Amino acid sequence: MLQYETIFVTEPTLTEEEVDVLIKSYDQIVVTPGGKVLKVEKWGKRRLAYPIGRREEGVYVLMVIECSPQFVKELERRYRMNDQILRHLTVRVENEAQLGPSPVMKPRPIDREEIPSDPAIAP
Repeated sequence: MLQYETIFVTEPTLTEEEVDVLIKSYDQIVVTPGGKVLKVEKWGKRRLAYPIGRREEGVYVLMVIECSPQFVKELERRYRMNDQILRHLTVRVENEAQLGPSPVMKPRPIDREEIPSDPAIAP
């Protein structure tokens, strides 16, 4: 089994639930024949580098998977058949993929209550 990183960009009008349904359907394509989904990151709605069919934004999703090459072909075929997918890219990972958060992930907002108060710093 080989490791792959696959990224797809969906329509910007999809709700989070609809994106989750897409992820689950692609997850099933990998898991059913014995593959593994190692990581899924929803990067959220972002501006595209260039317009795709009059759309300037899209919802990005990254999946790190482990499966055989023939199931990657099936996954890409399903990407092409789905009108909600604007673009996709799948690459083989030579070394083991980093399973921590990727640098593209948006950092979560800092809650003011989590910041320790220092009396030396005046507001």
